[in-house]
Amino acid sequence: MSRSEIDIQDLYQKWLSGPSPALCVRLAGQLRHSERNAEALEVSRKGLVSWPENISVNVVFGRCALDAKLNDEALEIFEKVISIDPLNLIAIRSLAEIHYANGNWNRSIELFEEYLFEYPGDPEIEEMLKKAREKKKESAREARLTGQDVKYPETGRMASILAAQKNPKNSDSSDSVENSAEIAESTEQQKRAPRSLFNLFSSEECEDLGLTAYEK
Repeated sequence: MSRSEIDIQDLYQKWLSGPSPALCVRLAGQLRHSERNAEALEVSRKGLVSWPENISVNVVFGRCALDAKLNDEALEIFEKVISIDPLNLIAIRSLAEIHYANGNWNRSIELFEEYLFEYPGDPEIEEMLKKAREKKKESAREARLTGQDVKYPETGRMASILAAQKNPKNSDSSDSVENSAEIAESTEQQKRAPRSLFNLFSSEECEDLGLTAYEK
């Protein structure tokens, strides 16, 4: 029998004779490391019922839930953890990874940045943050191409740019378009903004918002 199995048996005996939060965390953790995930989940769930406000028990249950692909339960638990302990790095990282897997780019980026602020230099998380930012940009571009609603910043200059897109020319409503070429030109200008407004945006903002300019 391996040393790990002996330790697990010893912890099980102690757990059965006198359960406590510390024993719950140790036993569930040891079972996880031995890839006995179903047992780890069972122990941690019992611990959560007995000590619902204990941070360590909540964290170990969240990790066992992730191992068992119970992402919704893990999400709920880790949100609870950071509401009590906002700087809990295990919870922050786990939440970031869950939101990343679910395609919630804004929330995953926010949490990855928070994690790296507290624990800088983690190459794996830095790479995931980079990918999340790229995915967010791709998602915004796809939304524009497919006609989905795009949320724009509620700022004065954004209001100006949107107004300019709707009314690119100051023309009388009675003016008629004489040929199809003018119709095409008018349609194209509605997708763009006057140069004077366009220049207020950085190149990155222009790319994110899909803005182009016409001279005015």
